[in-house]
Amino acid sequence: MGKEFFTLDASKQLVELFDQAARKTGHGRGRVFSDFLTVSRCALAGGTMEEEYFETISKGYTDGDPGERGIDTLKTAFHLLIGAMDDTSQDVLGDVFQGAITYGENGQFFTPDSVCTVMAELTIPNERTEDRRTVNDPACGSGRQLLAVAKKQPHWEFTGQDVDHRCVQMTAINMGLNGLRGWAVWQNTLTLECTRVYKIGLGLHGGVIREIPVQGSSFDYRSIQKPETDNAKRSEPERPAEQPRDSSEPS
Repeated sequence: MGKEFFTLDASKQLVELFDQAARKTGHGRGRVFSDFLTVSRCALAGGTMEEEYFETISKGYTDGDPGERGIDTLKTAFHLLIGAMDDTSQDVLGDVFQGAITYGENGQFFTPDSVCTVMAELTIPNERTEDRRTVNDPACGSGRQLLAVAKKQPHWEFTGQDVDHRCVQMTAINMGLNGLRGWAVWQNTLTLECTRVYKIGLGLHGGVIREIPVQGSSFDYRSIQKPETDNAKRSEPERPAEQPRDSSEPS
């Protein structure tokens, strides 16, 4: 195991909770982190991913007395994550992933937050634009470059693609908890082979993340979005422009 390194204090606290859950379940830290991403994504999905949620926590996370189970530790970690993101406005999940899960395996080092901020400052207008432009990161990692752009233009639409499903889930969670709209796509952007697509945004049937069935082997958000928009205009009543943030949590 490599040497742990973090840029945020909350990252070390999260890792300690993941290690607690690992001891309770018998899983390794990496497995617990992946399961945490899954249950967090499902918790933000407004009840649309319950089957995957319960399948995940059935693998040792519900053993023991209430309050002492692995899922209880993940619930504490979820609360810590939200608080840390509110306090720092930084990519906590990516910091944990790189500093204590992968240790940069296969050259998987994320662009530092400071560099992402500089890139956004150099390329994104400071004044809020009236139009909703689109931003795409074809190798998004944990989505921190998209988050840097969103700090300047939060009303734009963001798409992140990555070949690693853990990265896609981190991007979806980061976008969802920051109130952004767009897509997180599990896809090889070189071959265009697509496995899973998550739509991110407020008001998705009570959640902020919803899985969209993959149509064919590649992803084109325009082919998914347009029919859905047209159907919504024909069949759904008018809704307010914004709804309160989802308050779901792992339980």
